[in-house]
Amino acid sequence: MSGRGSAYPIVMEIHDAFRRSEYFRMAALYARDIEWQMHASPSIFPVGGQRRGKSAVFLMLLNISLHYRFDHYEIDDVVAEGDWAAVVADVSITQRKTGRVIRCRAASFNQVRDGKVVAYRGFIDSFDAAEQMLGRIIAP
Repeated sequence: MSGRGSAYPIVMEIHDAFRRSEYFRMAALYARDIEWQMHASPSIFPVGGQRRGKSAVFLMLLNISLHYRFDHYEIDDVVAEGDWAAVVADVSITQRKTGRVIRCRAASFNQVRDGKVVAYRGFIDSFDAAEQMLGRIIAP
């Protein structure tokens, strides 16, 4: 872990709440007009795409919790400076419909202002995760 900007404690609390599925706790730390974007195909990943506003973000999180169970979420790296914090995590989820376990690495970039996250940008290795979700392995 590197740096301890003003964003650090807020972002760490959000990730802890996410890991524990404590969405009300997360909601208290997001700005009402948060700009939220996950760079992944929305047709495969319900979390993918762009949302604006706290209610849109939490409708998406509700949708995810209906289709997936989070089994493991461990933060590997955090870099924080000023009002920005970047997090890299190791994630394991189970697709409720199929029982498939999907493991991937996720990175997020969070901007904090006045004690609230105002911008979130997330990235996953979407090709690898898509293969796992669809139950396909592409031969070398």
